[in-house]
Amino acid sequence: QENIMIINSQKKLDLFKNYFNKKNFLCVDTEFERKKTYYSKLSIVTISDGVKFFIFDVLQYPNHIEFLKKIFKSKKKIKIIHGGNQDIEIFLDKKINIEPYFDTQLAAGFLGLDRNISYANLVKKYLNKKIDKTNQNQDWLKRPINKSQINYLKKDVLYLKQIYLVQTKQLKKNKKLNFAKEEFDLILNKIKNNNGINSKFKKKLGNQIYKNQNFLKLIKLRDKKSQKENLPKNWVIKDEDIISMIKNKKYISLKKNNFFSNKEKVILIQLLKNISSIELKKNYNEIDIKALEFFRYLVSKKYSIDSNLIASKYDLIDYKYIKNKSKWRFKIFYNTFDKIIKGEKKFLLKSFKKLN
Repeated sequence: QENIMIINSQKKLDLFKNYFNKKNFLCVDTEFERKKTYYSKLSIVTISDGVKFFIFDVLQYPNHIEFLKKIFKSKKKIKIIHGGNQDIEIFLDKKINIEPYFDTQLAAGFLGLDRNISYANLVKKYLNKKIDKTNQNQDWLKRPINKSQINYLKKDVLYLKQIYLVQTKQLKKNKKLNFAKEEFDLILNKIKNNNGINSKFKKKLGNQIYKNQNFLKLIKLRDKKSQKENLPKNWVIKDEDIISMIKNKKYISLKKNNFFSNKEKVILIQLLKNISSIELKKNYNEIDIKALEFFRYLVSKKYSIDSNLIASKYDLIDYKYIKNKSKWRFKIFYNTFDKIIKGEKKFLLKSFKKLN
């Protein structure tokens, strides 16, 4: 296939460099393996402009990482990705610059679609084309790469430019492009400052524990051990075990744990005891939350933004403390809500369908 090139020589590196030298964007996708490790093992980086496709086999040619660092360094080139949080993590780990970037999945959330929409569904929605995802869960550490895999790699970046052009046009038209750009920056900073805490803890334990310094320290210790051993966090201590130990005050699973020394276990158990002793108080009004949920629904309809992108249930509980952390959310949601509650503003919705 003439328009697909596997980069395996200096000559091809030069061809790629010359081809993309004056282009102001890169359509990017990665393949990696992370099932048995803490750090993702990067296998392939595919880059395209929607016409030509370049496959960097960084597993076979690790020196390509240095080349990619130079290519990605330019702040003038937009990196177009889809659902790219893990891609961003990998690039940050490899010290490859990802800024500025545009995430087509996240952008979809600002255009009335599911903020977690798959690439295949987005291609179907915008371009009415079907993508075969058969190779999605293949072992990308195996070599050689076959023709079927190469075709899959091509398809995964083939439509990114077209989707990007459609989305940016719609975002500009609806005056939401700055919303999306701000969100890209917020996500990037969140990934940079990742403290190893996931939403499961917030859901099962609540905000008071989730934000507690003892809990943060506990998670950080697990994270450090996982990094040191280069094993998945759940292999070191399962999320479910942490939740169970906090709720039930029984530490059998930790005492049997082989990753931590006895001295470390003493520290961890004391942290768990401190967390369990937290006096949980309902620090929010249920009526306020219901009012916020309804207003979130109205804002979602008015601006055609996925309601879960505007705020999660836990954001609503915490809204007084986080409302100033996002300009676009403050503008259309939190600040407007406060003013309506005070009787200082009215919220007009042009069309409102009554639910059955």
